[in-house]
Amino acid sequence: MKKLTLLLLSALVSFTAAADRYKDRLFDVSVERDVSFAKGVPHLSSYHKITEALMVYGLVSDDATIVYFYTTEKESTKKDLKMDLYKPKGDKEKSRPAVIVAHGGAMVAGSKDDYAQHTVNYCDSLAARGFVTASIEYRLGVTLTEEDYQLHIDSVDFARSVYRGVQDIRAAVRYMRANASKLGIDPNRIYLLGNSAGAILSLENIYATKDSDFPDYINKKPLLGGLDEYGEKASSSTANGVAALWGAVHNPKLVENSDVPVLLIHGKADETVYFKKGRPLSDVAATLENVIPSAMGAKAASYTLDLHAPTLFGSYVIDSVLTKRGVSHETYFVDGVGHEFYDEAKYEKPVRTKVFDFIYGLTQKKTDAIKPAVLAKNALVRMGNGNMNFTYAGDNAAPYRVVDLRGHVLMQGNVAPGETVGLGMLNNGVYVLQVAREKPIKFSAAR
Repeated sequence: MKKLTLLLLSALVSFTAAADRYKDRLFDVSVERDVSFAKGVPHLSSYHKITEALMVYGLVSDDATIVYFYTTEKESTKKDLKMDLYKPKGDKEKSRPAVIVAHGGAMVAGSKDDYAQHTVNYCDSLAARGFVTASIEYRLGVTLTEEDYQLHIDSVDFARSVYRGVQDIRAAVRYMRANASKLGIDPNRIYLLGNSAGAILSLENIYATKDSDFPDYINKKPLLGGLDEYGEKASSSTANGVAALWGAVHNPKLVENSDVPVLLIHGKADETVYFKKGRPLSDVAATLENVIPSAMGAKAASYTLDLHAPTLFGSYVIDSVLTKRGVSHETYFVDGVGHEFYDEAKYEKPVRTKVFDFIYGLTQKKTDAIKPAVLAKNALVRMGNGNMNFTYAGDNAAPYRVVDLRGHVLMQGNVAPGETVGLGMLNNGVYVLQVAREKPIKFSAAR
């Protein structure tokens, strides 16, 4: 008996030694549901008549399948945005990385507890590895108008729905940072994992970081407010890494603004969010026209859907820009497959492995305590949260460079008025930022 006990103890010690935090499942998982991360946010206040008809005919039945449309954007009521928090049970670590998971659904569908999109599975699996994870809701709804049996979605209205989602995901990042101590997480290791629409929002989070990065459709009434209109106000809104499953951005030039690590996964034959460039959801209108008449009768057969989504630039374009800039990133591009190909048995495990390995790799970058930056006297140069970027508030463009303590130039270029320059490419260490006509700023980087 004693010998057997020793063997069992030896096996347990061997397993513990072999198991790797953030890579292997080590914990049971607890879930705290419906945690408010932004209060008093304008939401769609009632179902569109098309949604009500779909519900009558049983085409939608729960939160994950309801489709949300505005008759008019003025139709809103204030509600809290909520997330489900997944935590490793019994874990005593106080500086854990966090992952925010954003579901897909074309900005009109999906939910934070959606099993079909792997949202819950990803949250549970990552929490079991030691992460604190959050499955978030973001505002859904695109304006849908009707005239003479034609349903119409305008590209500007669709783009505004994306902007609302970007506001919401930024609020989620700020909530995690502002509550880092309570949650036992490292505020400098907050990552995003997005699927489809959630991937678009995640990529926009790191590339479109100020109001002026979006076209002036955000100023159409009713006004949408600034990017950080809702939620916590006191910390940075930009994540420290993104795993984007079949995502895209609205402006490829913005990809030049950031060196945040990304993983891009995409099917090259995707016609929902194009791998290269195009208007997303080109395959959806025909699908709806084929499904709705058979379910809703002859009257519905008279309807057509005129869908104009904004042009987006997919993973191929993002990869091209990052490669040209020499920014380290990872890709998994697959020939001949379409949207959400993780639903195919052949690819479910490879996609999951790519995602988990990428996020695990981010955790292996050392994160030392961040020392405060020294600001220029006239405050024209300001360091961002965690010294991950700097913003220039001068009236004219100015040359800048970043040097190490030996004087080696590591970054250089020109910074425009109001521009934010990412510093994520720097390794751990102490550097000096020199902007023309400004006092040099000595700062530390810890990634």
